[in-house]
Amino acid sequence: MAEEDDKASDKAAEGEEEVELNWWEEVIDPGPPKEDCPVCKSGAPGWMATFADMATLLMAFFVLLLSFAEMSVPKYKQIAGSLKASFGVKRIVPTITIETARSILVDDFSPAVAEPTVMRNVRQRSDDITQPNVVKKTEEKEADFKTKKAYRSVEEALQEEIDQGQVKVRIEDNKVVVELRDNQTSGGKSDASVAQGTGGPVSQATIDIAAKVVEVQAKMSTEVQVRKQKLASGRSKRGSESEESANKSPGGQTNKINQDIENQYQNIKSDLSKDIAKGLAAVEKVGDQIKVRLASQGSFVSGGANLQPEFAALLGRVGKSLSASKGKMRVEGHTDNVPVAYNGRFKSNWDLSAQRSASVAQFFINESGFKERNVTVAGFADTRPVARNDSA
Repeated sequence: MAEEDDKASDKAAEGEEEVELNWWEEVIDPGPPKEDCPVCKSGAPGWMATFADMATLLMAFFVLLLSFAEMSVPKYKQIAGSLKASFGVKRIVPTITIETARSILVDDFSPAVAEPTVMRNVRQRSDDITQPNVVKKTEEKEADFKTKKAYRSVEEALQEEIDQGQVKVRIEDNKVVVELRDNQTSGGKSDASVAQGTGGPVSQATIDIAAKVVEVQAKMSTEVQVRKQKLASGRSKRGSESEESANKSPGGQTNKINQDIENQYQNIKSDLSKDIAKGLAAVEKVGDQIKVRLASQGSFVSGGANLQPEFAALLGRVGKSLSASKGKMRVEGHTDNVPVAYNGRFKSNWDLSAQRSASVAQFFINESGFKERNVTVAGFADTRPVARNDSA
């Protein structure tokens, strides 16, 4: 016993400890002691800050590239307009119209020219869904609409006189004409009595009609003319015979011709007033002739005799104004003093000026209805210069 106690005390002295283990328990090795974790630094790591700086600089570079770039807006609109003209304009059919099937193909677009408009969507509206093409608006169509509107206004104002047979309203050359039909409305005596002179005082009925016409004229831009028929002239048979005899005399016939020329001159100036204001045309009266000079800018291609579209439109307006004239027409062509390049069509400026005048004359014959026997052409080359070469 003493020996066992001594052994136990020796083991305790040596620092050994006896642990009693069971067979189902496993011994776990704790391993080396753990070191303390260093303190984490605040803020983003260096690589992230570098990447953010690179991304910011790249974005700024792209912004600079975009600011330096230029976009041609007219070119873009031109391309967009050509695409619209190629594909057409979508037709909007009113809901009131009953649609009629023509084929199994989709036919929502028509071959129309896309005209400039202030609206965002260019649309075509037509009650006639079988219409193949769009009716283009022209100045003549617009003028016809204004003239008809003015005609209805004058007709409403003179409805009472029209019912009584005193006046007659009609349209002539885009003008509203009011004709006095009753001889009592224009003054003078009736045909049953013998009247002395050329007429009498103006009746109150004529004054009332003129007042109504003036009132309507003030509200519209269309010209309204008041004319008198032969029965409404207020002249007797003796007065008519004296007038006819005066017209048959040489002096009376000359005065009548001069008055007709003056009236035609004023009408042509009135019809071409807009073109005259723009410098595209000039009208003057020389003796018994009326000369219309047209600007050379944009009329023909240099060295050619084909009419340009804008010049053809101007010729259309001139031909329409001259169509009421019963006189002869002479078309004169001019060129500058620069020799024309020799080719198979024109050998000199004489050929070029003659061909240009012939082109204008042919346009008047085909488009304005002039008779060939009333039209002559002449080419003067550079022998009668109208302006200097550097004036164009």
